[in-house]
Amino acid sequence: MGKAIRIIAKKAPEGYDLGASKFFGTPTVPLAWNDGFDDDEIFFCQIRLSDIAVLDKENKLPHTGYLYVFLHTEDGKYYLGADVRYHDGEPELALDDFNAVVDGFESYTQGYLMEFSEVDEDEVCTRLFGIPSDWNYQNEPPKLLMQYDPLDNEMDFLDTLDGFVYLFFGEQQEDFGAITLWEEYS
Repeated sequence: MGKAIRIIAKKAPEGYDLGASKFFGTPTVPLAWNDGFDDDEIFFCQIRLSDIAVLDKENKLPHTGYLYVFLHTEDGKYYLGADVRYHDGEPELALDDFNAVVDGFESYTQGYLMEFSEVDEDEVCTRLFGIPSDWNYQNEPPKLLMQYDPLDNEMDFLDTLDGFVYLFFGEQQEDFGAITLWEEYS
């Protein structure tokens, strides 16, 4: 059986390192991205890739820089789309209250720090890589970047979703702009 990287989220204390791997809170991004976000976009997470380098034994992601996941909310409740970005360097800009300006997502300004550990590829949890839990289609699933389990944490994000949110790699794994989001209901 293959391995994946489990993500455990814990509420960030005051004064935490804004460049840490986290869900929600204040994204820290390259200065050039300051005006490059849509009005309906929220910050979902950032991963400092050096934090997972030792666990990413198959080199599915770069081991330097940051991977960011922003979500397009469109109508504010019923549709999410992925905007995944990679920056090979250190971020220079903290965008305070990023989510506070998007209707329906104002409460997601608290940061939740990520802790990483190795798990089996089919573990039912929030994780990077592996195989999607509850995949009940005949065709093989696309390659999994992240599985988000709303019941696996205390963030209350999408906690009415009985299932998972998947982020799938595109055909070219290194093309972060081709990553897609899929909501799967159990």
